[in-house]
Amino acid sequence: MRPGETRTTRRTGGERWSREPAAGAWNAIPGRSRATPASAPHWVILALGFVLLSVLLSCRALAPRADDHYARAERLLNERQYELAAAELRRAIELKPDFPEAHYRLAQVLFYALGDVKGAIAEFQTAIAKGYSHPAVHFELAKVFIEAELFDEAIAQLAEALRKGYETPAVRAELGRAYLAKGELERAEAELRRAIEVSAPVEFPLAHYWLGEIYERQQKWTQAIAQFEAYLRIVSAHAEMLAEEAREGLAPGAEDFSLPSELPSVESVQQRIESVKARAALRP
Repeated sequence: MRPGETRTTRRTGGERWSREPAAGAWNAIPGRSRATPASAPHWVILALGFVLLSVLLSCRALAPRADDHYARAERLLNERQYELAAAELRRAIELKPDFPEAHYRLAQVLFYALGDVKGAIAEFQTAIAKGYSHPAVHFELAKVFIEAELFDEAIAQLAEALRKGYETPAVRAELGRAYLAKGELERAEAELRRAIEVSAPVEFPLAHYWLGEIYERQQKWTQAIAQFEAYLRIVSAHAEMLAEEAREGLAPGAEDFSLPSELPSVESVQQRIESVKARAALRP
């Protein structure tokens, strides 16, 4: 058989043939040799790697980042679109779970705007656990606890704020309010008087109001009337200034929400004074 010929298989005995080239046939053909595939040059491999890296970096740059969602949430808060802002903050947290500022901001949205007390507590606690640095977070969480009537938890958070050096009239007043709610009137009185001291020379009318409530419970009628009247004097004379000071004293970020005034109306306090006077007149 000549070089290059193939064998065919016969099924009836004899030699078995195949369609494959005979052994050594390719090498026997003039000009034919068994070539080894050539490897790609190194510069081609490097170029392909560079292209792939560029594509990956471009995709990463185009993908939304946690900071982008956080910034978008801030813009939505300025527009009072609270539910959309909450959604953006949640997306930021999904992309970056260790984002204490986003947890803190989401907690504020949930509490002040959406009325989700349980959710706000969880997010404030997460912000603290993730390392949110401003001690006002303890004050904010305490306010939510007071709203939920968890007064011991509120007191613990306010104590932590004080331990970290965050002593403001509002912190002391909230402590007084929590003790008042628990019926610990002497401790409540001490905290409210401390709130007035810390606030000086600026007046702090809410502390006077709550002191009036303490003295009313203790049936110290004259002292109760004096505190309620002090409240009326301050509020009537400095209503606009007090509103501005109240906003300046808010925790970081709280000024972005339309918060109702915590100050009782002048009419309601006047009625309360008349009620205290009437009970004092009935005293034997």
